Amino acid sequence: MKNILILFTFLMSSLYAFGQVYEIPKRVFLHPEHRLHFIGLFKQSANGVWQYTDYGNGREMNSSDYFNNSIGNEHYFCYDKKNNIFYFYTDNVIGYYNPTSKVDLSIIKKGLKENNVPKVTIETLPTMLSEVLKAKKDLYDKKNEETYETIRRVREKFVKDSIETAKRKELEQEEYRKTHDWRDLSMSKSYGLKCEFCDINHYMKKYRVMFISADTLYYLLEKPDMSYLGINHVGIHYSTLTREFKNDNQFKEYVSIWRDSIANNNNFSNQSAAIFNLIQYNEFKDKIHSIAPNGFMQRWGWELNSAKGIEPYFCFFNSSKKTIKYVDFYFSVFNAVGDKCYLKYERSYIGNVRGVGPVEPFDSGSWNWDRATHYTSGDASEMRIVKLVITYMDGTAKTIPNSSIIYEKQQ
Repeated sequence: MKNILILFTFLMSSLYAFGQVYEIPKRVFLHPEHRLHFIGLFKQSANGVWQYTDYGNGREMNSSDYFNNSIGNEHYFCYDKKNNIFYFYTDNVIGYYNPTSKVDLSIIKKGLKENNVPKVTIETLPTMLSEVLKAKKDLYDKKNEETYETIRRVREKFVKDSIETAKRKELEQEEYRKTHDWRDLSMSKSYGLKCEFCDINHYMKKYRVMFISADTLYYLLEKPDMSYLGINHVGIHYSTLTREFKNDNQFKEYVSIWRDSIANNNNFSNQSAAIFNLIQYNEFKDKIHSIAPNGFMQRWGWELNSAKGIEPYFCFFNSSKKTIKYVDFYFSVFNAVGDKCYLKYERSYIGNVRGVGPVEPFDSGSWNWDRATHYTSGDASEMRIVKLVITYMDGTAKTIPNSSIIYEKQQ
């Protein structure tokens, strides 16, 4: 037994120091009838760590299993002559083999003899296997130590790089915040956000953000909600954010950059938005009323048909605080050289048409006479408004001379 251990120790030291061992001819393991058994297997996991599987007295493998799992060349390290079993190892497999071919058996025995591969008995085999397994485990423990060290260095580098990246990104975001407004939100594409106030889907790529509260976005439209006489009304709209909107990379970047501003401006509700809009709308109406207390002409014009019949039209906006009953529109027509044209049936130089209401406060009325109301004897080419007479539902009336008429757009 002592001699066997001395011989084995010499063999193993030779194996790991110089590699001078007997290699099994690979062809002997290719035969499908050969019976290979795994005693132990070292296999590398996904993270590079080698793990050992113990198969006890041996797990039978076919040649396909063997070549799919084994790494490196095959080497004999002992021979059980009584049971005709040859024990071998590769870089990661420890196992044994029962030759079925006399040719294979003669080739292997010749190799065993030439390389002084020790013979074992049932008593000495456990010690031999234990020594081989220990040598293999020591080898792979060392490999794993190197792997763990590599993993540690990679993890440390990753953490360091992540911290540096986060610091760099924070600096970039800080510079960005100095030159940009958190209320400006730009998206990669237009999303149809339905406003809960106006019940309209707004398709926009840019939003003027007022508040972001939970999953609700309060925003202004790209264009004013209303505009009269150069005065704009801008109201808050609010929509529930869709999953697609929240998953947009530009929105995620926006939230990352402006997280503090968003957090400081999230105490808002639908009721708050409604109150804000009501105040804004009333202020807007007051401004329009201060400019045009009796209303203003939004548009007007006329046509002259082939019979020289005059067909006028006009749209009047009621910015007063009373309901309009009638709007009387007085006009004169002129020829190309500025002479006033006579209206032959009225026997007058002034004609008029009446727009019948009602026209509610802060609303408009439009009237179009597509049949001639007056006929001119001259070659009319221009119309001028003489005056407007506005009659309200309460019976009062207001005459607005031409010099005091306010126009939204000059003709």
